[in-house]
Amino acid sequence: MSFPYTMEQIPHLLLLLVMSWLATLGYAILYHVPKSASLWVGLIGTAAWLSQDLAMRFGVSSVGAAFVGGLVVSVLSEYLARLKRMPVIVFVVGGIVPLVPGSSAFRTMREFVTGHQLQGLAQGTNTFLIASAISAGLVIAGTIMRLDRRRRYENPSTDRERTPDGN
Repeated sequence: MSFPYTMEQIPHLLLLLVMSWLATLGYAILYHVPKSASLWVGLIGTAAWLSQDLAMRFGVSSVGAAFVGGLVVSVLSEYLARLKRMPVIVFVVGGIVPLVPGSSAFRTMREFVTGHQLQGLAQGTNTFLIASAISAGLVIAGTIMRLDRRRRYENPSTDRERTPDGN
């Protein structure tokens, strides 16, 4: 497995990472995310975009890459929600912004408006599959993370053993 980016692509990659962070941060500001979580929401969006891009560079389809991005958003959001003691939705809604297939939806509408119904239908199907993959990634990772939390509540004795005073 080699590094998926060439040295000539690194400045462009850094620019795209900054832009994904700014887009996510802007969305967080627009939706009044608490200031203490805004930086983290931006980082979740950046990590989601990077994981999606890396998956596509390693040959995963756009739908599979969107699924990977959804998984990353959900796992990071669950951890940060527990760490910051905030609702998960604060991190998830902003974090998926770089994954949303807006340009694909635009191309779908453009194909229909210009009279190319078959191309529009194909593009619309791809857009729907990408959106579904993002949702599936969010739901699957969120469910797995919550199962872990439920197991801790059902068996609290293992958590007590980890306390420094032994009570």
